[in-house]
Amino acid sequence: MSPRRRHAHSADVRAHLMDAALRVFARKGYDGASVRDIAAEAGLTAPLLYHYFPSKKALLQALFERSGALVMSAFAQAAAVPDPRERLAALLWISARIVREHQDFWRVSYGVRFQRAVLDDLAVGVAAQSALFVQLFTALFTELGQPAPQVRARTLFATLDGLFQHYVLDPDGYPLDDVISHVIAQALSPPQPPPLSPPAE
Repeated sequence: MSPRRRHAHSADVRAHLMDAALRVFARKGYDGASVRDIAAEAGLTAPLLYHYFPSKKALLQALFERSGALVMSAFAQAAAVPDPRERLAALLWISARIVREHQDFWRVSYGVRFQRAVLDDLAVGVAAQSALFVQLFTALFTELGQPAPQVRARTLFATLDGLFQHYVLDPDGYPLDDVISHVIAQALSPPQPPPLSPPAE
């Protein structure tokens, strides 16, 4: 077997194991899943899994890296839209499409967010992806001439994060398209003046 064929085969096996791990993590939760469960789901042996991934944590890390690459590729599409209003809408619709098409990953992602021991190993990648969202939205709000662009960007990111969590909890019942349309309309409307001071306690 040529080195190129061997590399292609190795990449296929890694992708197959990652897909199996994702299904098991989504079904059982990260803590509830074992390497043996993942190997069985993939139809392979645990020793072979360890040949490609040294641990369950390494599989999770690889899944986050794959998702990050997918997000970056999709956002590059939206970045090519010249009009900033249309670009903002494109970013939100693309985000919704990614979550809809990769529900298992986002279910796993939200599930491990409150597991500090797990999240610590993923912190750099998760923070980088969050920073990318905020950076893109800040640039767009700046281009649109809206005041406090970073505050609006963080508000929009938090809104998306929350609504996507609600969607993955109830994908059949949550009106994702309607909510995204409303969020886009809100994001592109003139900002309302904030209250002069916090309400009295």
